[in-house]
Amino acid sequence: MSQRDKILFLLPAAAIALVVLFTVLLFAGLAMFKQAFHHDADSDITEKTALVALILNPLLNQGRLDEARHFCDHFNRDALRLSLIRVDGKVEADSAEKADLLSNHLNREEIQAAIAGAPICVTRFSESLNQWMTYHAVQLDGGNREYILRAAVSTDRTARILQKATLTAVFALLLGGALALALALYISGRVRTPLRALNHALTAITDGNLDAPIPIPRAGIVRDFATRIAEMTTLLRANLAAVMATRNEQEAILNSMEEAVLLVNRSGDALRVNRAAAALFHLADRQVFNLSRSGMPDLLPHVQEAVKTGQPFEKEYELTSPSGKTYLLIKGAIIAKGDGDCLLLTVTDLTRLRRLESFRSDFIANVSHELKTPLTCIIGAAETILEEKDLPPEQMQKLVTMLYEQSSRLNLLVQDILSLSALEHRQNTLNRKAPAVALDAVLGNAIALARENAREHGVEITLTNSVPIEIPGDSQLLEQAVGNLLSNAVKYSGSPSIEVSLSRQNGAAVVEVKDFGIGIADEHKARIFERFYRVHKERSRALGGTGLGLAIVKHVASAHQGVATLTDTPGGGCTFRLTLPIPAATTPKA
Repeated sequence: MSQRDKILFLLPAAAIALVVLFTVLLFAGLAMFKQAFHHDADSDITEKTALVALILNPLLNQGRLDEARHFCDHFNRDALRLSLIRVDGKVEADSAEKADLLSNHLNREEIQAAIAGAPICVTRFSESLNQWMTYHAVQLDGGNREYILRAAVSTDRTARILQKATLTAVFALLLGGALALALALYISGRVRTPLRALNHALTAITDGNLDAPIPIPRAGIVRDFATRIAEMTTLLRANLAAVMATRNEQEAILNSMEEAVLLVNRSGDALRVNRAAAALFHLADRQVFNLSRSGMPDLLPHVQEAVKTGQPFEKEYELTSPSGKTYLLIKGAIIAKGDGDCLLLTVTDLTRLRRLESFRSDFIANVSHELKTPLTCIIGAAETILEEKDLPPEQMQKLVTMLYEQSSRLNLLVQDILSLSALEHRQNTLNRKAPAVALDAVLGNAIALARENAREHGVEITLTNSVPIEIPGDSQLLEQAVGNLLSNAVKYSGSPSIEVSLSRQNGAAVVEVKDFGIGIADEHKARIFERFYRVHKERSRALGGTGLGLAIVKHVASAHQGVATLTDTPGGGCTFRLTLPIPAATTPKA
């Protein structure tokens, strides 16, 4: 039983106990009053009987029985009833009734006690007078002790008062019990039951069910209380909904940010992280994270120093992981909280920027290097021609040929660089609204253009499979990409034959250029599509390669939302594959 139920149970119990206590005290008081009254009445009647006996004894000793009778018959009955009775029980005189009409009184208790010499007082209901009386009898000394004097006084009024008081006490007991029972029923129906229902509702709300209905009784002292709680719950729901909306909005903003955001305390424990931060540090849901496990040893001391001094900081860190190095710019800002200052860390991933910077630097260096060789040859040949006026025809022819070859190589390099630059520009503008291109026709044109060069190298190009497929795109770019793949296979694979195919696989058009030559080592495959990357640099330059052919292939595929990949050919050689998505509108139905 709960403390509240104990209190509600004790209230009617205490009321009943008080009613019983007061009733017991009333009955005890009545009993004491009755005892005291009878004691006083007995003393009074005993004294009065003795006084009357003093009067009657001389009359009886002198034989004046008639005077004794007259005295008793005419005595004031309102003050005292006197009866003169013989020892055989016959009534000689009575102040209240005629003696002849009264029965024998020998069997009366007070008469027997007087005869026995032990007078007593007796209270009983008198049928002749129809009231309660107290009797006392003594044996008279005069008349040879043949007579008994009995005196009686009325106690009817007091008895009736006591009887009414008793009835009043019983009625008070019943009324108090009824009121206590009514109080118990009221407390149970209007207080305890509504409070229990209200307690169940509040327990549900405490457990998180804010939609739990608040029972409001139609009447009673709990109604106002329940109404206020219902209003408070409604206000709480509204405030919580506003807080949750604000929190969800903040969560959406934080999770939509590309930057990682962490809220950390003085010890480096992450109190809150967004989705980008969880991905950066490989955190599972609700996983406890400390900056000591961030992989950046200097970060936690800087955070603790910033929290200590209250000064924000900004620093670049290097994070090493199995996938490579990641460059991070971390900014820390102090946020005051009730339990101490915290630091809001904003982490910007600079890896792509650093890679672009490195790529730009490498690209400039590579372009400079690629341009330097033909330019050096051209300048050297031109200077020789200018300085040597009498060159032999054979040497002159050799220098002119060098000028032509190096100029052509320089021109080819510039064209590839311009093509790559144009591709990067068009990659963002080419979309699904471009005109449809027949890929089978593109393959036919590319093969036709590459066959002459292939014959010079003793290589046979075969179209093994071709299905009609159309995709939105640029036919010239696609033809250039396929031509670059064929040119590379002819020049560098050492394969006697090249197989070309066009097929439909998983809703995409797949162009494959397969050779059976020397293949490519595994350490080169990951970088084969990079700009200016060559597997055999000297051989590539000797054959007039610029190192940009496969980079152009990769960008052409990307411009058409596709990919360029390299796999090994069973039995030796390589397979270059262009996978280009086919729009749903152009995909034939099964």
